[in-house]
Amino acid sequence: MTAELKSLILCDFAQIREGLLFVQSGGLTRLVAPTFPAKFACHVATLVWLPPDEAGTAHEMVMKVKSAETAMLAATVKVALHESSPPSGLQPGEGRQVPIAVPLAAVSFPAPGEYDLQVEVDEQFAGDISFRVAQRDGGGLKA
Repeated sequence: MTAELKSLILCDFAQIREGLLFVQSGGLTRLVAPTFPAKFACHVATLVWLPPDEAGTAHEMVMKVKSAETAMLAATVKVALHESSPPSGLQPGEGRQVPIAVPLAAVSFPAPGEYDLQVEVDEQFAGDISFRVAQRDGGGLKA
């Protein structure tokens, strides 16, 4: 068994509290900016399942934001996953869901268009989501 991505959500805000994932306005599919390049105060929320025998093993998650049209890489975000010991209350052989909240405020989107956020866990493709970045033009949107 290996670490496995269980959920991947683009949202307005996410945080971890007492080992729980808090997601606000999850499921974003469109980000809108008046000018480009643009940055957005949004987050990516994930749950990664760790098998029972890997609680103390270090894992790495890599998120890549790419243009869907050109495959140009807009950003790479690395997240270290390391559980020092299983939380109390787990039964023998029980795996663990690890919540992760990643702010995307530093990611610069060069132009409007379709973007993919691809996730690898331990150098293995784990999942992806697509979303559109659009430009607000006066009273409407340009995609």
